[in-house]
Order: sequence, then structure tokens, then C-alpha cells
Amino acid sequence: MKVLVVGATGFVGRHLVRECLSRGDDVVGTYRPGEEIPRESEIPWRPAEILETASIEAALEGVRPDGIVHLAGQANVALAHRDPVQTFRINAEGTLRVLEAQRRAAPRARTAVIGSGEMYGAVRPDRLPVTEDEAPDPRTPYGVSKACADAAGALAARGWGLHVVRMRPFNHVGEGQRRGFVVPDFASQIAAIERGEQEPVLAVGNLSPRRDFTDVRDVVRAYRDALERGRAGEAYNVCSGRSISIGEIAQFLIGHARVPVAIRNEESRLRPQDLDEIRGDASKAKRDLGWAAEIPWERSVLEVLEEWRRGGPR
Repeated sequence: MKVLVVGATGFVGRHLVRECLSRGDDVVGTYRPGEEIPRESEIPWRPAEILETASIEAALEGVRPDGIVHLAGQANVALAHRDPVQTFRINAEGTLRVLEAQRRAAPRARTAVIGSGEMYGAVRPDRLPVTEDEAPDPRTPYGVSKACADAAGALAARGWGLHVVRMRPFNHVGEGQRRGFVVPDFASQIAAIERGEQEPVLAVGNLSPRRDFTDVRDVVRAYRDALERGRAGEAYNVCSGRSISIGEIAQFLIGHARVPVAIRNEESRLRPQDLDEIRGDASKAKRDLGWAAEIPWERSVLEVLEEWRRGGPR
């Protein structure tokens, strides 16, 4: 399969490229004009600005892909609180423009649009783990932007007749993720403490929220499976089905630190809104795609810690 990864330079994109190559795919990645392409890249690249339809069309016409995975977006929830308008433009408008370009330049391609479990919002405890039948009720700017991206995918499938599958990943974890997300934020501090570059205190925000973490390698496997077996117009949760608290992650990392580490809550690390629990049901992905999360979160978190001990993502 010839696969175009839109936004291949990012954390998830790099893992997806490796997954597709391991399956024998002919892979092409897009990058934003002026953005640095990963060194020692094994794939060809095309420039594409997702807020410019003509730019995306040119990339599609040059590649003529069989499959498209649209990963380009603004994935940082905290940044979305600070700049909700630009986050909406990138995630919602950008997705619509990618699909509009596909409609013109590659109408037969199979496409995976990436939403987020954040779009479900504050789900009642008796409705957890949440299924794809739950009506979106986003409570954050990021969640709103991803709910609209998901809706754009539904429009493209049901209104335009494109083969679009809507993926709804929950929290990711894995090597290559930079600061701005909880696991690398904590792991980078632990590594700095071990090197004597930071006082032996882990600075944290709210530790009570519970999140459903899935290793990024499992996540990209779901995306690639969806290109082959996903049903047009359908939505699929990509999650582990279990939730752990942010405090558990902090304590787990402290337990594997090479020096004693204390914890300090800092108001600057609190978010304006924080959902109590996000936990998904991936039964539909297992049924239709044959997919299930396999890598335990403990292994993922330790690998991130080891990466930061080596100096962090490169």
C-alpha cells in the first residue's frame, strides 16, 4: 500500500512511518514548509500546509496514495487553553481542508482522521468505559477542536462518499514525546534530578485525574489496521480500557529514580479544566480491526524515563 502520512515529523508520525515500513508499505511523509525533516529519513517527503488547500492538493497529486493518515495538528491540551482559536483552526479547519483536497485529488484513497477521546468530555461514571455511541460533550478547547475534526470525517464519508475512518485515540505514551505531556514532563524532571541539575523535588499539578494510556506503538498499529479493515464512516476508540491516576505515574517514576525524590504541587501546572476520568472501550476496534492494546503502561513509562536519561528525544 502507498501510504501518505500527513504530519509525519511529529511524535506519532515518526512511529507510524516505522510501522508502515515494517509492513512493506511505500510511505511518503508531509512536513510544514520550513520545518526540519527528520535526519536519516528512510522516506520521501512532500511539503504541505494543512491550512492551505492547494498545498495539500499538490502533495496528494504528487503521491496518489492508496491510504492517508491525517496526523497533522495541535495536540497539546494546555496550549489549546492558551490559544483556542489557533488550535481550532489547525485541528478542525485543517482536517476539513485535508478532506476537501482528498475529495479533489485522491477520492479513492482510504483515510484515517485522528480525533481524540477528549471529545467525549465529562462522561458519567456509570457510562465508563465510554463507547463510540456516547454523544460528544467536549469540555476543553482541544476537545472541541477534535470533535469538529471527527465531524468533518463523518461529513466526508457520509456526504461526499469518501472512505474515511474516524479514529479516537486516548492518551498516548512512548519514546519521542516531548515536554508538554505528563509522562515526559515527569520523566525529564527525574532525569534532571538524577544528574544533579534540579533539586530533588518533582513539580506536579493535579494528581487525581485518571487517564487511559496506550503505548504509541499500539496506537499507530491501530491506524495502519484501520486503513485495511476500517469501515467507511465508522469511529473507533483507540485505548487500553483501563485508567490510572496521574499520581500513580508520579509515584511509579519516583520508585524507579536513582535518588530520593519528593513531590511539590505547583499552581502554575494546574489546568483551567481537568476531567476526573477518561477511560475508553476498544471492543469495536477489536471486532472490526482485530486490534487491541498490548504494551503495558509501566514498560512505556520506563522507556520514556530511559530516553530522558539519555538526554531526551532527538
